[in-house]
Formats: sequence, structure tokens, C-alpha cells
Amino acid sequence: QIGDRLSEAEIDEYLEQAGLGVLGFASEGEAYTIPLAFAFDENRCIFRFLMGQESEKRDFLADTRTASLTVYSWASKDEWQSVVVRGPLKELPDDELPHAATRFSEVGEEAALEIFNQPISEMDSAWYELVIEEKSGRGTFP
Repeated sequence: QIGDRLSEAEIDEYLEQAGLGVLGFASEGEAYTIPLAFAFDENRCIFRFLMGQESEKRDFLADTRTASLTVYSWASKDEWQSVVVRGPLKELPDDELPHAATRFSEVGEEAALEIFNQPISEMDSAWYELVIEEKSGRGTFP
């Protein structure tokens, strides 16, 4: 079932509640996707990237002109939603970090887990936003 097109208000409401998605990068014809938490804030999505010294993510961040975030939920073939937003990724300036951290913390606590057997305290942290230039969504409702 193809589902019904979501309105812009429905897309925004879904993004505000979701908090988890899959972010896609592209560089020289190669794709790279990662699951991650995000916070929706007006017409942007805020991310906190944790990266080791040899992070593939770091290279793709530098090369990607347009990123794509896919957010979806599936309860059954008759009850699902998906939203895709696209736009440039930009590092947040220092003066926006307090607002970004507050907004991000509203989606959920970060898990205090080691990533790739490396403690979070040993990783670089960077805050980015995806400035939404395009958004679309579909879903079915019982």
C-alpha cells in the first residue's frame, strides 16, 4: 500500500516526536548511512556526532553537499509512517550549542555506552544541523 501523503504539519509533528532516524551522506558516488538520534527544531534537525580519529563519518561530513534523513515507524502493513527530509549539513556555531544541547536532551538521554570499544570521553563531539530544504512523508492510519 502506497499510503497517504502527509501534510507539512503532519510531517513536522512526526519529526518532533520521532527522535531516531537514518542519516545518509554521499561523496564521489559512494553512500554512507548511520542510525542516530536527532532533535527537530523548526525547519532543521539537530545532531550530535561522536567520532573517533579515523572516523569515516568525518570524511563524509566534509564532502556531503545534500544529506538525507529518513525517519519511519511500522506497526503493520495498515499502520505505518515514513518521512524523508533533505538539505545541507552545517556545523552549529558555538553560540547555538546551549540551545541545541537543551533541545537534543528533550528527545532522550544519551546512552552511556562505549562506541566501537572506545569510551565516549575519548571521542570528538560535534554538533550539526540539517537545514531542511525538502520534506515528504507518507503513511497509513487505522
